[in-house]
Amino acid sequence: MTLTFYAGLNICPSSMRKLFARLENEYHTMAPLENVIFTPIAHGEQTHSEISRLSDELDLNLMFDSGGYEVQVGNKTFDELYEYLLEYYDDNRWGQRYVLPDNVPMSDDDAQTVQEKVDETISASRMCFRRLPEDVREDSLAVIQGHTRNQISRCIDAYKQLDGLTGVGFGSFATGGINGGVNMITTEAFENLRWATELAHEQGLSVHAFGVGGPTSIPLLYEAGVDSFDTTSWMRTSGYGNVYFPFKGRLNASHRKHRSGNVLTRQELPHLKAETDHSCPFCEDMSRLSNDRWDRILHNLIVTHEVVERIDEMSRQEIIDLMDPSSRYRKRLENITPRMGVNT
Repeated sequence: MTLTFYAGLNICPSSMRKLFARLENEYHTMAPLENVIFTPIAHGEQTHSEISRLSDELDLNLMFDSGGYEVQVGNKTFDELYEYLLEYYDDNRWGQRYVLPDNVPMSDDDAQTVQEKVDETISASRMCFRRLPEDVREDSLAVIQGHTRNQISRCIDAYKQLDGLTGVGFGSFATGGINGGVNMITTEAFENLRWATELAHEQGLSVHAFGVGGPTSIPLLYEAGVDSFDTTSWMRTSGYGNVYFPFKGRLNASHRKHRSGNVLTRQELPHLKAETDHSCPFCEDMSRLSNDRWDRILHNLIVTHEVVERIDEMSRQEIIDLMDPSSRYRKRLENITPRMGVNT
C-alpha cells in the first residue's frame, strides 16, 4: 500500500517562497513538498498567482481544497462557497485534484443539524460536479460527511452515481480546538474511516483523509487503508515551539514560559535522533530548533514526509515500539485488528 502526504500551503506568498527556497537550498530535494493542498477561497490574488507560479515551475501535484472551514468559522455562507468554487475551478484548470463543496458537521452539532449538513453536502456535490467542465469533473473529489454510518454510506452511494468520479475525501473526524478547527482521530472516527475506506474502495474510489496527520496519527491512517491525507500540523505546531520526530508526540523546543508539550532538552536531542533514525539540516543542534521557527517548520515537514516514506516497510509492532508509551494513538493502534495484507 502507498500512502501520499499532501502538505497544506495556506500561507502568504513570501512565506511560500521562503519555504520552497530553504527546502531546496538546505535539504537539496523538494520531495516533502511535491504534493500540496491549497484553499483558494481563503486567499487573495497575490497568493493565487504565487501558488500558480510555483506549481508550474516545480511541477507540483496540487489539490484545491473546498474551503469548508471558511463556512465552519462563519467567514462565508455555504451558498457563497458553492458559487465561488464553480467559478474558480472553471477559470483555473491547472490543478490535479478539485475538492467539491462540503458543509462540515461539528462534534457539538445536534443530530438534526448534522443531517442537514450531510444533505447539503450531497446535494451541492452533485450539482457542482454536473456543472463543472469535463476535464475538471474527472479530477474532482467529493467529500464524505456525517456522524453515523448511515450518513457515510448515503454519501458514498450518491457519489458512486457520479459518472467519472474517481475519488472521495473523508472529513468526518471529531473536531476540537478554536472554532472546532482541529481534526482528531477518536476510536469512533477511526472505525468510521476504515469502514468508509473499505466501502469506497469496493466502488473503485480512492480515499483522501482531510486535515489530520501528525507523526502519531499517520499509522492510524495507514491502518485504515486511506490512499492520501493532508495536514498543516507540521507548520501550525511549530509556531507554539513544538517539534516532531518519527512516530513520537510533539516536544517543546522553544522552552518558553507558556509552552505546550513536553520539553526537549539539548541532552536528549542526539539520543532521540538516534532512536528514531532521523537527521536533517534543521535539527543539527538544539539552538536551531529553539530559536528559529522556520527551522522547526522545515524539520517538522521533513519528519512528516519521512514517516510516510518509512511506514510501508515497517511492521505494526515496530511502529508501536517507537511510539511513546503514554500516546493515546499508540493505545488505539494496539487495540485494532489489522487489515488483510498489512504488515504485522
